[in-house]
Order: sequence, then structure tokens, then C-alpha cells
Amino acid sequence: MTNVFDVTEFGAVGDGVTDSTAAFQRAIDEAGAVKGAVTVPAGTYLCGTLYMKPSVCLMGYSGWGYRETGGSVIKLRDGSCTCLIDMTGAFGARIRDIQLLGNHCAGENVHGVYVKWQDQISRLNDDPIREDNALPEKCQIGFREDSVTIEKCYIKNFSGDAVHLERIWAFTIKDSMFVANKGNAVYINGWDGWITDCIMHTNHGAGVFTDVVCAAVTMTGNRIEWNRNGGINLVDSNLLNITGNYFDRAYGPAIKLVGEKNACHNITATGNIFNRSGKPNGDCFENEYENSHLYFDNCYNLAVTGNTFISGKDDFGEEGGYGPNHCVVYKKLGSCVISSNTMQGGSLKESFVDLGEHTGENCINNNAGVR
Repeated sequence: MTNVFDVTEFGAVGDGVTDSTAAFQRAIDEAGAVKGAVTVPAGTYLCGTLYMKPSVCLMGYSGWGYRETGGSVIKLRDGSCTCLIDMTGAFGARIRDIQLLGNHCAGENVHGVYVKWQDQISRLNDDPIREDNALPEKCQIGFREDSVTIEKCYIKNFSGDAVHLERIWAFTIKDSMFVANKGNAVYINGWDGWITDCIMHTNHGAGVFTDVVCAAVTMTGNRIEWNRNGGINLVDSNLLNITGNYFDRAYGPAIKLVGEKNACHNITATGNIFNRSGKPNGDCFENEYENSHLYFDNCYNLAVTGNTFISGKDDFGEEGGYGPNHCVVYKKLGSCVISSNTMQGGSLKESFVDLGEHTGENCINNNAGVR
């Protein structure tokens, strides 16, 4: 039985000119029938939206750096698509060692990789593996773990987000680079994920962003730098482990947690380096205190320990100025700990700004080098 399919055998041409959408989709569909794999030889393939199937691996050959792409490249055909790779309903699917290019940010809000639960509802009706993984009827639709994986991928120059996960469960993003997209590096509305060993660089949105909820997600070993809406920018989120990351020159706070409908809670930020946060970006700041490394508003059970804070200027001369003014700005905290951090030279003004309105006792002490 054949279970590995080469896209060139279905007519795909890696010349960057020939439309290879139909060839890729045929290969993915054939692999979906046997839960197999699709291989993408080195080359640049022009495609519209590709729809992944459950338990299929789309894999190529990596050859990318900050400014270079090589190996297996899939380039967005035009801006009329919602996304380039649609993983909605593709439970257990994986893309690996693929470079995705957004064709110079073609279209409006076109994403690199996309999952959206509303679209998943109709697809579940025809899901061939639904009966093998049946859930109680009350949570049958839209409440199944997606288990999608994005690994060793490079996603650049999309007019939307590099990765847009809406109503997602159980996902993994690792060892990838998301650079120069008009949206966020990773948008999350969902739960139960891992984001590890990634580079998120010069996106016009945040490194990791939600305007709904981000819960039970571990973010470890990432380099999150020069993103224009901050590093990690989340509302109403909880059960987060933010450990061992390097944040550099975020526009606004490196980490911003705000409780709007619900408080952000049960979150740990440990062993991170925060360098030169708070870079101004026009009307990016909602208030002057977002010129900071960390900004917390309406949080409880938050632990911030063992981090290092550094202030500094832009890489190229004085034009971008120095930052940030503050290490940590906080408001409406309850049962939070901010302790045992190093802050010498970490800010231009106060290390801490307490905006009050707290809901319980907090432990903010034993930090070194406080201004």
C-alpha cells in the first residue's frame, strides 16, 4: 500500500510560477485516505488554500534563516484566500520543514496557517474518524482536541497572522520562525498548547496574542522580539507557564496581561530575560505605563520570579531611543508574587509602578537593583 505521496508526482512544479494548488490538494486527499504523508521536494510552489486532512503529515526540507528561504517553499498564489494552509478539522495533522510565504502580504487578513471552529462544525459531519473518537453528545461539535502540530516551519509576509488558531485544543508549535507578518506571529483562542523554541520577529501584531482567551498553554525557550503590539499580549487568560524566553525590544510591554471579562489567573513567568521593552509605536500605548517590561491589570495567583530586566537603546543609533521607563506596572492584583528578580539598570525611571485597586494581599519583595 502506498502511504507516502510526492506532490511532484501529482503535477506540482516548484518553479514559483505554475499554479500547483490542485496537485497539492490531490496528494493531501490521497494521503488522507490512508492517514499517510505528503512530501514536498525543494522548490517554490505557487498555491491557493490547501486543506489538510486528519492524521496527514505535510513535510519538506528546511533551508531558512532570518532573511533567507530555501528548501521546500509554498507561496501564496494571490490575496483572495482566507489562508494558505487550512488545518480546520484536521485532527492529528502536522506540517514540518515547510516555508510559507504570503506573497508580500497579499490581500487583507490572509493567514499562513488557520484553524477556525465554526468551519469545523460542518466538516465534522463527514469526518471519517468521528465514530472512533466519539464524545458525549453535548460536546460533540467543536469540543474535540485538534492535536495539530506546526514544526520547523518558516512563515513570513502574510497580511494576517502567521498562525491563527481560533477555538483550538491540544496544539503544538515548535522550532519555527514567524517573521514580518502584518498580524500576529501566533493568535490563540483556545486551550492546551505548547509553543516552544520559536522565533517571533518584526510582526506588526504581537508575538502571541488573544482577544478572547488563552489557557493551559506553555511558552518556553522562545525568542520574541521587535513585535509592534508587544511580546505576549493576552486578555482573560489563565493557566500559563511562561518560562525561559528571551524578549527583546517589544513595542510596548514584553508581557501584557489584562482581565477584562475575567481576571487573568494562575500564571507563572519564570527565568525570562526582558531586554529593551517599551519601544514607542505611534498610538500603540493605551497609557503611559505601557512603556514597561511587564504590565498587569486585574490578575490573581500570578507568580513572577527569577527574571532579568534590562533597559537599552535600539540597535542602530539613537533614533529609536531608550526604554523602558518601568520594569513592572501593576493594578488590581490579588494573591500575586513578584519576587527574586534582578532589576539593576532594568528601567529608566521607577522599577515598580503600583496603580492600586488590589483585591487581596500580594508579595512584592526581595527584588535586586530596584530603583
